[in-house]
Amino acid sequence: MKRLGKKREGDISPDLTSFSDIANLLIIFFILTTSLARPFGRQMDMPSSAKPPEEQKNEADTPTINLSADRITISENGKEGRELTMDQLRAELWKKNFPSRSEKDRAVVLETSDDVKYERYYQVATAIAAAGGVVAIMEN
Repeated sequence: MKRLGKKREGDISPDLTSFSDIANLLIIFFILTTSLARPFGRQMDMPSSAKPPEEQKNEADTPTINLSADRITISENGKEGRELTMDQLRAELWKKNFPSRSEKDRAVVLETSDDVKYERYYQVATAIAAAGGVVAIMEN
């Protein structure tokens, strides 16, 4: 059988119009189906690690919270740490009245051991931030 249409040499370019239509439809689809959910959490102010020497505060009066998997201890003014429950820690932090202090005097040092779960760390950090303190993280 003989073909009716002529075969042209070198004319093999495909029609790309349908591809651009599909690309535009996909872009519109993804724009319309995207959800713009805001991440939730608590915003915390983190102190800068480098301060000029004249602004450095005496660390003896900065409260230090030592956090392990089963204990919370707080020490300040060079005294040995005392063990607290989570509710006692919240009450102790509120007694410090951080909002009335200057911004550089709001730091609370938080030392953690390796066995602390994230949920426990987050509870303590949130308690510090809720009382108006600023978390200063110590690495061992």
